[in-house]
Amino acid sequence: MQRTTTTATRQGLDKVATEGSRTAPTAQPTYPLLKMTLVAMCNLTMIYSTLIWIPTWLNSYTHQADQKQDTTNNNSTTLQNAPLPSLSWTLVTLFGLQTVLGLVQWSLHSSSNKGAKKSSKGGGSSSSVFSVLNTSIAIGAVGTLICHVFAVLFGAGIFNQAKETSQLAVYLSLLTFYPASFVLGTDLKSWLRIFVHNSPGTYTEAAFYCQGMMAIFGAWLGSIVIPLDWDRPWQAWPVPCVLGAFMFYCIGTVVGLVVSVVMRQRAARNEFGIGSGAGTAQAGSKKNKSQ
Repeated sequence: MQRTTTTATRQGLDKVATEGSRTAPTAQPTYPLLKMTLVAMCNLTMIYSTLIWIPTWLNSYTHQADQKQDTTNNNSTTLQNAPLPSLSWTLVTLFGLQTVLGLVQWSLHSSSNKGAKKSSKGGGSSSSVFSVLNTSIAIGAVGTLICHVFAVLFGAGIFNQAKETSQLAVYLSLLTFYPASFVLGTDLKSWLRIFVHNSPGTYTEAAFYCQGMMAIFGAWLGSIVIPLDWDRPWQAWPVPCVLGAFMFYCIGTVVGLVVSVVMRQRAARNEFGIGSGAGTAQAGSKKNKSQ
């Protein structure tokens, strides 16, 4: 008798739990299409202006202030003719704009996670802007060191043209490590899962993955034209790698937006029972009911 009563109470509790789970469905996260599109447009505008327009304007402005007679010759100080000063202005402006955009993404990411923190007990205090900025700068410095080491391993000189190599490393770090650090922070498991195991889980992670991997691939692909005997000014180190990273970063931005849309479509299919995961879940629920 005691066994039958305990089994009956257990079955009653299971029925109550299943009914409560059915009546209170979990809220699915909405797809931020407008936010992702605006961030992609900001990335494209920022990367173009910092590499093409802003360095040319700043170089011409500084040279016109020093030498007002050679204005026609000074206006041609671009990345091809003067790589070091142009890349210096590019890195300064790109760092400032990436910091502003990263803080905006961090605030949006933290505000979207407030609901999950409030639902859980405790919640914890959110980190301040200065701590996030310090962490991102530290991660960007580590990323610069990693990019510099890989550039040397792929054939760049250790002491020959070290300034150009360091500028390329900083540029790649500002495109890959630094913007992702505002959202990922010091979570090493997330970094390894996204960039090593190639498995981003959210829309933002997919955008960071596509942008970073395409920028690195573009920098490697741009180095192919350096040893060719074309005698072009844009073949000087590290101009082809910077241009390749620039072009493929723009492609990666668009690809990341498309991948996020595909991820949303797959999630919608699973929600409406079209995907394979939903079919297995329904089959499992039917087996539990029959038991």
